[in-house]
Amino acid sequence: MARRKDQKPPAYRRRRGFSQALVTLTDTATGKRRDYWLGEFGSPESREAYYRLLAEYEACGRRFPSKRVIQRPSDAGDHALDAVTVNDLALEYWRRVARDYMPKRVNAVRPALRLLRRMDGSTPADQYGPKRLRLLREAMIAGDPCATPPRQPWARSTINDRVRIIVAMFRWGVSQEMVPPAVADALGMLEPLKRGRSRAKEPRKVKPVPEFLLEATMPYLPGPVRAMVQLQLLSGARPGEIIHLRGCDIGRDERSGLLAVHLIDHKTADHVGDRTIYFGPGAEAILAPFLRDRSPADFLFSPAEAEAERRARLHARRRTPLSCGNRPGANRVDEPRRPPGKCYSVPSYRRAIQYACERAFPPPEHLRPRVDPESGRRETKAEFRERLSAPEKQELKRWGASHRWHPHQLRHNAATRIRREFGLEAAQLVLGHSSAAITDAVYAERDQSKLTDVISRVG
Repeated sequence: MARRKDQKPPAYRRRRGFSQALVTLTDTATGKRRDYWLGEFGSPESREAYYRLLAEYEACGRRFPSKRVIQRPSDAGDHALDAVTVNDLALEYWRRVARDYMPKRVNAVRPALRLLRRMDGSTPADQYGPKRLRLLREAMIAGDPCATPPRQPWARSTINDRVRIIVAMFRWGVSQEMVPPAVADALGMLEPLKRGRSRAKEPRKVKPVPEFLLEATMPYLPGPVRAMVQLQLLSGARPGEIIHLRGCDIGRDERSGLLAVHLIDHKTADHVGDRTIYFGPGAEAILAPFLRDRSPADFLFSPAEAEAERRARLHARRRTPLSCGNRPGANRVDEPRRPPGKCYSVPSYRRAIQYACERAFPPPEHLRPRVDPESGRRETKAEFRERLSAPEKQELKRWGASHRWHPHQLRHNAATRIRREFGLEAAQLVLGHSSAAITDAVYAERDQSKLTDVISRVG
């Protein structure tokens, strides 16, 4: 039985007149309440016992868990004082991840290790077993509305990936002689969550951007961002592969005569090896202005150029004479706190698209920040969020979900179009997948018009 999103978990508190921490649980079947003593109030051990107990409580359908759950493994017997704890192992593994992994993977490892340390940080690493890993997974399923910021329940595929990260950490610990091999082998025996067989929510499938959203948003995109969007649609490249393009990376393929970029370091390099992105005549025409009069080592798509374009557009709409008010460059800071970067990052690329969507599709009048007619003062973001009622917040969320899109969807647009016109194998080759099954299941949408045509013919 999963906890409702608006239902707070039982509180961690101090027993009056004692220095001990406790939590009171209610059995949903019988309605009885029971106190569980956790240890010294405020100590890391009592906090870990609290989170383990809540995970077991949710896993049991909010029934009373066994009191053995809050027992620390080291309490079962003597243990060396210099034993490697889960905290020690996580810290060493994090140093390796931060040094060697790509930023996207680093961002996936961080929350998994944070939750692991929160629940079992002081547990000796050689006594961490599948039972505790299962409780950690239950915490991932339930979420934590009291965390700062609140942690939403993770999707099933995300949970399976985070569990694999924990297992990989222990296997790495075996290679560093920090953990016995039997520990990693035992953790690897935990089966992943299956579709429809767990309480975990299913992830939302990424869909192609609807055509009406693309057409309406394009005029509001800065020039460099508009070019990146068009290149993704034509080449099927990932956002991270487009934002880092430089003139020296692009060459002419001898066999086909097309412009090509040879990638050694990319998302699936471990599975498919090197990857080559080809640009046809349409993409070459888009690239031409960015390749002209630019150093080969410079990035093609620069936020600084987009900012200069925005300022030029504002200046063209200026009505105040140049003799009055600010002149171009008069109030420019020599060393701004946040200068425009040399190239876009995937988050900044996504934000630029979101800003364009907001301009192309502003929400209804009652869901916008108000402006005082007398002073001209606009509501701050905090005031605006505080004024909205719960139904209005939900309405605004639904409006945003139906009128916003992100750059990762463009790869799905390209895959769907290529599959429709040239077949599944062509879409697989363009996207650089090692198997057509991935292209079929994840990226290229099936042509439903063929289905309706067949049904209309057979009656």
